[in-house]
Amino acid sequence: MSDFWSNPNFEPKRAFRFLIEFTPGAGGDLDGGANSLQFLAKSVDRPSYTVSSNPHAFFNHTFYYPGKVTWNTISLTLVDAVTPNASDIFMKYLGNIGYNNPTNLATATAKTITKQTATEAMGRLLIKEMGTSPDGTAEPKGEWSLNNAFITEVNFGSHAYDSEDMIDIQLTIQYDWANYKA
Repeated sequence: MSDFWSNPNFEPKRAFRFLIEFTPGAGGDLDGGANSLQFLAKSVDRPSYTVSSNPHAFFNHTFYYPGKVTWNTISLTLVDAVTPNASDIFMKYLGNIGYNNPTNLATATAKTITKQTATEAMGRLLIKEMGTSPDGTAEPKGEWSLNNAFITEVNFGSHAYDSEDMIDIQLTIQYDWANYKA
């Protein structure tokens, strides 16, 4: 693009222009669809992958060959609100994936966590990159979808008497692969 500096139609993607579609719960619906956490999103990583390389040594040389693709985890930071109560939602997530508090032998062995229960409880997570149309209205310019995603870590944040900050909940999400639609 030789006229980059003088082209008024060039618009870079901006870090603050994003929306998420995320309704956790069994099958993506914990309480009748009432728990969309879209407006609680504070930040989210874009998907990333790593291609491993395998060395082959030959005399004084080393040659590298591509190996397997591994999709890296993403981090999603949400504000913990009173309604919807994100702490409550993610504690219920544990039950939805098959975890019981081990209060006795029966509850400790009643259920187990499976990939199916974890991905169904996660629901769907879409990361929409927003831009503007020529008339100035907001519209999606790209969309990431994570396949077979599930939560691997939840950090419920911390309290402090000397802070007026909102409490954040930090999620780490694992997935098998991502799709991108422009």
